Amino acid sequence: MKKLRSQSKQRIIDVAFRCFVLNGYEGASLGAIAENIGIRKASIYTHFKSKDSLFLELLLDALDIECSYLEECFNTSVSGKLPGELYLGKIKSRYENAITYQFLTRIAYVPPNHLIENVKSAYQDYIQQIIQFYQAELSQIIDDDKDQEMYTDAYLGILDSLSVELLYDGHMYERRLNAMLCLYKQSIEKIIK
Repeated sequence: MKKLRSQSKQRIIDVAFRCFVLNGYEGASLGAIAENIGIRKASIYTHFKSKDSLFLELLLDALDIECSYLEECFNTSVSGKLPGELYLGKIKSRYENAITYQFLTRIAYVPPNHLIENVKSAYQDYIQQIIQFYQAELSQIIDDDKDQEMYTDAYLGILDSLSVELLYDGHMYERRLNAMLCLYKQSIEKIIK
C-alpha cells in the first residue's frame, strides 16, 4: 500500500527503486535519479536528507508492501495446496513484476556495508512474517513442534534457493521449484499419514 506523499516525492521513490535495483547502492546516485526524473539533484534534498535516508525509506516501503503481499498470499485459501505452496508458486512472477520485491531480494544479499544492520533488521522482520504465516498453515496439518521447526527451516531454504536463482539469471528456476516441491510434497505426505 502506498503512503500519502506528494506527487514529486512519490516520483523520486519510484525512480529510486529502479536505480537501486539496477545499480545497487554503490552504483545508484542522487544525480542519476534526478536526471531520470528530469529535476535538479538539489530538488531531491527537499524530500530526503541524503542518499541513505532515501534508501532507508525505500527499504521500509518495500518491507511494508511485501509483507502485505505475503499476507494476501497466505490468506488465500486454495484446496489441495500444501502450506506455503501458493506463495512459492508466485515468487517468480512477483520478482518479475514488483520492483519492491526485486529491491528487497537484492539488498538482502548485497546490502550496503554501512547500512547492514538496518537491512538485516528489516529483512529479519520480513522473514519473521513468512515464518508466522507459514507456521499458521503448517500447524493445520502437523502438530509436533520439532517437525514444524524442521519444515519451517526447509521452507526458508527453498525460498533462499529460489531467490538466488532469480538474482543470477533464473534459467534453472522452474526446474529447482519443481524438484523442491516434489520432495516437499513427498515428505509432508509421509509425515501426515
